[in-house]
Amino acid sequence: MAVKGFRWFFATWTFVSVLTGICNAEGFKTVEVWKNLFTVVDGEGVDSNTTFLVTRDGVIVVDTRVTPGEAEKVLAEIRKQTDLPILYTINTHYHGDHTFGNQVFKKFGAIIAHESVRKNLFGDSGKDHLEAFRSRSIPGLDEIDITPPNMVFKDEMNLYVGGYSLRLLHVRGHTDGDVFIYIDQLKTLITGDLVTTGRIPHMGDAYLAEWLSAMNLLGDIDAEIYIPGHGQPGGKPVLIAMKHYLLKLKGMVLKNLKEGKSLKETQDAIRPVLMEQYRGWKKLEWIDANIRRAYLEYSLKREGNEL
Repeated sequence: MAVKGFRWFFATWTFVSVLTGICNAEGFKTVEVWKNLFTVVDGEGVDSNTTFLVTRDGVIVVDTRVTPGEAEKVLAEIRKQTDLPILYTINTHYHGDHTFGNQVFKKFGAIIAHESVRKNLFGDSGKDHLEAFRSRSIPGLDEIDITPPNMVFKDEMNLYVGGYSLRLLHVRGHTDGDVFIYIDQLKTLITGDLVTTGRIPHMGDAYLAEWLSAMNLLGDIDAEIYIPGHGQPGGKPVLIAMKHYLLKLKGMVLKNLKEGKSLKETQDAIRPVLMEQYRGWKKLEWIDANIRRAYLEYSLKREGNEL
């Protein structure tokens, strides 16, 4: 397959990117991250990424975006690259910006995720998430038929497709059902929202301590490319930046808890520091909620309890 987009080159974790979009229509940009591996970024409404791998036997899709309309546009992007069948679709977690396009892909083959993703999408969590998106006036939400995965696993799953081996591992962090995908032949990690680039992460139902453990695990894997749930792919600095944010948040919350500060006092102390340090990132308005979640988690831990 000819290179139409950009590739990432690395030397001792330093990468140089030649940024040329394959497609930049209707808010979408499809980039070739590596040979046969593509990521659709910067879509309309919500900027979640969809990644697809073209193998000799067919296509594997990771995450399906926030509406069926956006999923159809992703499907059109896939068809610009290949007419091979779509074999598997993988959800990295249950959040709607990664799963509400599932209905478009269910006709092609198995939709794979951690077992909690199916439970959450069938339960109140999926409905609540849809209502939360409705408040943001995103076009196409009325077309959504929540479609849970139909193939689930508990800890780990391996796929061997068309000359590629994909290792799917479950961790808790961003949610209770995060899955990251390692493509061995490409030394590439698809992280879901465990990692986002240039963006404050959403921590509404996160587990910060376990998220940090997951970041350590990601760092131990022999990867050269990291494809985040939101934002541009990159090298090791993508992972490091997210880990530093989480460590900073944890350290400041623990300091304020040790000093006996209330939640409001803690937010007032931490907010300006993070707002300044991460002023170039998107979603700064989520900082207060992230402080709240971390404060709750570590308050409970001090009492011998868990979220």
